[in-house]
Amino acid sequence: MKVKNKETKVVIMGSYNSGKTTTLENLCEKMTKVEYNGTTISLDYGNILVGGKKVHIFTTPGQERFKFMREILSQGLDGAIVVIDSSRGLTATDENIIKRLNDNQIPYVVFANKQDMILEELDLDGIDAPIIPTIAMKGEGVEDGFNLLLTLIGS
Repeated sequence: MKVKNKETKVVIMGSYNSGKTTTLENLCEKMTKVEYNGTTISLDYGNILVGGKKVHIFTTPGQERFKFMREILSQGLDGAIVVIDSSRGLTATDENIIKRLNDNQIPYVVFANKQDMILEELDLDGIDAPIIPTIAMKGEGVEDGFNLLLTLIGS
């Protein structure tokens, strides 16, 4: 989807109910000052302009039965955000997503979301990517983490 370095494709991935859609909604609202108002079961989409470049942002469904959608949406991506529900911890789906990103050498950041609901310390040892504590419902950490990802991508 990258066209002459003017467009960037980012995919937000993670387990079911981790906060992917809320993260996208928050990014679109904060960075473009317009409200995002669309959701589907198969994917969400938004786009924003950053420094004159269009950034296309997709979310994938978190249910394992939609693994094929993650694979389709991952084609041609420039970077990813992996949203982890900090109240549940790292799931098998999250681990598979991270392994695939590492195997394909795709830049990514991890949003340790729902920081306001943590019952015990989240064990994210072994993840070789920046980990950003977020509360997507309040917009905390989301914009900073997104900007860090764009830096990693080189956009």
